[in-house]
Amino acid sequence: KTRIKGTTLRSMPILYTLIAYKGKSLVEHVAHGLEGNFTDTAKRVLDRLDSKNDRQSFKVQEYIFNCVVADEIAYLCMTDEHFDRSACFSFMNTIQRRFQDTYGPQAKTAISYAFNPEFVPVIEAQLQHFVGEDNPSGSSDTLHRINSKVKDLKGVMSDNIGIVLRRGEKVDLLVQKSEVLDINAGAFRRNATALHRAMYWKNMKTYITFGGIGCGMVYIFLATVCGGFGLPYCS
Repeated sequence: KTRIKGTTLRSMPILYTLIAYKGKSLVEHVAHGLEGNFTDTAKRVLDRLDSKNDRQSFKVQEYIFNCVVADEIAYLCMTDEHFDRSACFSFMNTIQRRFQDTYGPQAKTAISYAFNPEFVPVIEAQLQHFVGEDNPSGSSDTLHRINSKVKDLKGVMSDNIGIVLRRGEKVDLLVQKSEVLDINAGAFRRNATALHRAMYWKNMKTYITFGGIGCGMVYIFLATVCGGFGLPYCS
């Protein structure tokens, strides 16, 4: 059974944090003084995740396991059942954004616990926004949570601005391609018109040539029948 040693739940509201990809633990952080079977419990919770729902919560005894899934990577943290879930999800959103910005696609090919040495300090630093070591009062917790939500909102706004800018670049690229297509279409129309005219005059020369040959053959036939080129018998 999970148990706490040397501290209170109030002084460390987020007790356990796990980042995993398809059951493989990439980062694991345990609050100081925490002992128990929470690692195994967390993995069982991951097995129960619904792939269609990116935010889920599970209650195990007196603890809540909150999960966020993004790009097939699961971000999980364990709290006591009285802790504010919105603050917990705000914490995980921040962790998820920083983890993806730092490691990107390489996270899916890393070995188990490969990022623990580098990323556990990031988690501990983020936890300071939720609880102060010197003043673990309720007002301090609330202030930290508000600050965390504000920073999380700033991060979302920055991400949205980045998406808009990237879309603007794509629009500019489409405009450039459209202009190139217009130029190519104009050149194609001019070439087609020139080809049509060339074929027209070629056909006209062919008709005139065959017409001349036909007239000459008729004249020779008449000259033969009518006694000479002056056509004396046919006048």
